[in-house]
Amino acid sequence: MSVFTVVTKPELEAYLTQYSVGELQDFHGIAAGIENTNYFVNTNQASYVLTLFEKTTPVELDYFLALSNYLSARDAPCARPIARRDANYQSKLNGKPATLVSRLPGKSIDIPQANHCTAIGAALARLHISGKGFQRRRANQTDVHWVNSRADNLGDQLTVAERALLHEIRKLPDLWSTDTLPGGVIHADLFRDNALFDGNAVSGIIDFYFACDGPLIYDLAIVIADWCFMPHRRLDSEGAGRVLRAYHSVRPLSSAERQMWPAALAQASRRFWLSRLEDRSFPRQAHLTFVKDPLPFKQLATLACHTPEQLLEFWP
Repeated sequence: MSVFTVVTKPELEAYLTQYSVGELQDFHGIAAGIENTNYFVNTNQASYVLTLFEKTTPVELDYFLALSNYLSARDAPCARPIARRDANYQSKLNGKPATLVSRLPGKSIDIPQANHCTAIGAALARLHISGKGFQRRRANQTDVHWVNSRADNLGDQLTVAERALLHEIRKLPDLWSTDTLPGGVIHADLFRDNALFDGNAVSGIIDFYFACDGPLIYDLAIVIADWCFMPHRRLDSEGAGRVLRAYHSVRPLSSAERQMWPAALAQASRRFWLSRLEDRSFPRQAHLTFVKDPLPFKQLATLACHTPEQLLEFWP
């Protein structure tokens, strides 16, 4: 959530006149994250998050806002989009698609503890169940074509060994082309900075801007990759086990999901390894920036390819 597009106070005050949210008190940019421009906005009525979308189209944004509305109406802990006076949920600000959503209580966790792992596993399972009836569809935007494009763009930034690792991952069964895995709406980006905690409870899951239809265990793999594979580049097996057991207690995992688990971890890790490496190699201009380390994802992808049995030790 770096600030790529700077918004001034007069610009924001003019923007807020489209809403019935009161008068602007203060606002400031959010430095975490890397995709969109985000501000915390406080009025005399409530607190909100303003997002300006740097890449997302209005059509894509319409899907994300409809999904957020659907989930929040079913008591899922996600931000509620705020309607303008004309009942629309999106508009333009400084030439970018923009939206205002409710600010949820709580804060993100930098270093997850055991109780956080348990809570996020259960919350993800409930989110998957809440999204079952959502009728709109969206394809995966980070498929094999996206992977190949990122690898081509990185060119000489990838070593011979790294290209060999990508080749190994390509030989694994593709999660997205099998019909044996339970599927539905997935968040597809549930990193630590996209979950909020109030005490030990998950108070919010935010930023559904990669959401799509896909295998549910892909979401689980993303959580393990970020929440349980820390900067020391070693897998936290206890934390991973807690995530999976808590998830399993709400939505039981299948034997097909167990069989595909190493492939899920490899394919999720590959995506973030390449995207973070690209962000580091070709940084975008921004007022505030936050670039995540790509190496833990590369390490987990290596583990999934070379010692997959280790990844099944904590399966419930």
